[in-house]
Amino acid sequence: MAQRPLISIVVFVLNAANTLERALASVTHAEQPAVELIVMDGGSTDGTLDIIHRYAPRIATWRSRRDGSAAVAINEGVARASGAVIGLLPGDDWLERGALQWVVEAFAADPELAVLSCGARFMRARPDGGMALVKEFIDERSLRFTMHNLVRWPLTPARFIRRTFYERFGGYNSHYLISNDLDFLLKVLRARPKTRVLPRPVYNFEVHSGSRSLGGAPAMMREMLRGNLGVAEEHLCASGLTLAERAALLGLHGRASARLAWMHWRSGERGSGLHVVRRAMRRNWAFPLAVPLWAVHRALRRDRLS
Repeated sequence: MAQRPLISIVVFVLNAANTLERALASVTHAEQPAVELIVMDGGSTDGTLDIIHRYAPRIATWRSRRDGSAAVAINEGVARASGAVIGLLPGDDWLERGALQWVVEAFAADPELAVLSCGARFMRARPDGGMALVKEFIDERSLRFTMHNLVRWPLTPARFIRRTFYERFGGYNSHYLISNDLDFLLKVLRARPKTRVLPRPVYNFEVHSGSRSLGGAPAMMREMLRGNLGVAEEHLCASGLTLAERAALLGLHGRASARLAWMHWRSGERGSGLHVVRRAMRRNWAFPLAVPLWAVHRALRRDRLS
């Protein structure tokens, strides 16, 4: 087995005093291997800094200042990292005990491995204080690093990626707001890296109303849909896509267009809704015919985290 690579875990957080300790404890637990822990705080005012100070002896580097977005925090954290492999951890999520040992072993066994996609679970707090399973991805098929999977469920923090890819693509593009992680993953995918799936529970997402990507707030949903449209349009212009990859991107563009147009229409913004539809039809003239099929497919899959 090759030399064990150093893994850097970049924690990015803003006002998560209720959950940050769980996140940090999941990285520093005795069953985890030694990793480089980096914490990027966006200027919290709720007690988050007290938790960071308690864990400071186990943190390689940290800072607290207003940074404007998670993308800025992630890019700065990666720039500070010295590990060969990067893992991301928002302050409201957590890792399974001992799971990082499997990650280290996977990269140590194959120096050419670039992306390790790990099993992930979506959890929701119960009234009794426990956690209820909402959805999980622990099978080979759903975790594969493919365009089809990424445009539906990016599962970004559950994918450990060589730091060289962050350096190659300049990290996250803040222009895409909530969708900047998807944009980065698609850039990595198009580079055709060597990938592997670890179909064991490693990462836990907490579904809650305050989550930017999973909370379901209308304003955040619109932001994500607009970001998805921009990401799809940019990558559809790329060369070297397979027919399946182009179809997956068109599907992302169409689904985002349909939902965003509907949200505008329900809010009385008919002109904005029509603009979204025209934009979609410029990409795919059959867009209106596909909308009912997407609606039925979504209902059958029941992908909503409710």
